[in-house]
Amino acid sequence: MKKLILTLALGLSSMASAQCYKIVNNTVTAKYKVYFTTKQSEANVYGFKADNPFDCTKPGVIFLAPVYMTNATPVHQVKSASEADLIIFWVSDRKEAKFLR
Repeated sequence: MKKLILTLALGLSSMASAQCYKIVNNTVTAKYKVYFTTKQSEANVYGFKADNPFDCTKPGVIFLAPVYMTNATPVHQVKSASEADLIIFWVSDRKEAKFLR
């Protein structure tokens, strides 16, 4: 029984951090550079904002976590798409959420 609970807990924590990002100011600690665009054509991610980290079960469904959340992936927001690893265009429908490239 303990193994089952531990396995479930580990699975849920890794699933919850899959597209759970926290914006940090330090570029050294950031894993990715991110740019939020209003131009759908320049995006490489169609992102849907999740209400909590457990909603991040599909590529493109993103939870922006508070900085203190340790299992969230740190990202640094940049000022142009040319600097970014992830260029996110926010969509209003969860079904449209996906990684493009």
